[in-house]
Amino acid sequence: MTTDGAPRSPGRPPAASRADVEQIALTLMLRNGYDGVNVDDIATASGISRTTFFRYFGSKPGVIWAAFDATIAGLQAAVDSQAPSVGTMDALRYAVVTSTLSAVRSSEVWLERFQLLDGTSDLRAEAHEHWELWKLVLARFVSARCGQVEAGAVPMAIAGAFQGVFLSVLRDPRNTDDGREELLRSLDRNLAEVGAALGILLPR
Repeated sequence: MTTDGAPRSPGRPPAASRADVEQIALTLMLRNGYDGVNVDDIATASGISRTTFFRYFGSKPGVIWAAFDATIAGLQAAVDSQAPSVGTMDALRYAVVTSTLSAVRSSEVWLERFQLLDGTSDLRAEAHEHWELWKLVLARFVSARCGQVEAGAVPMAIAGAFQGVFLSVLRDPRNTDDGREELLRSLDRNLAEVGAALGILLPR
């Protein structure tokens, strides 16, 4: 396991990294259920203190949401990088696929959190806020392109449709550990189809 950068006394074993703890936590939660695992369980299995756990994630739900929220930041960076000459739908598709690719490749358990989200009532109750932030990144981009407010019908319809595709692909049971590359291909293909159908909504 990697270190977290803190100075250590001679002979003291390195603490589990944030990525290590995330993987251990999600493995425990998938095996025992989200409600069947507490912070002490995660800390003990990871060989870290509660203080280190809370420094990494802030809370137990933070294990689930921290990496997803980082994906939202990646999505924002991807849409911000799009040149005006790139078509709106192509820009959105590129941003969603690129941010998802980065997320999937940065964590061994990025996809697995969605199994917990769909099966845990406490997490579902929190999900709306996070998904709204994801959707609003796209809605703001569309609004700037088409001259409507971000809460307008066209930006929200397009952002909502792209989010629907994203969720559909993430929930596809075929997208296991061995199917991550297929997930990205499916995401790109389905976003292209939906984008082509919705292009009529954009000003000519």
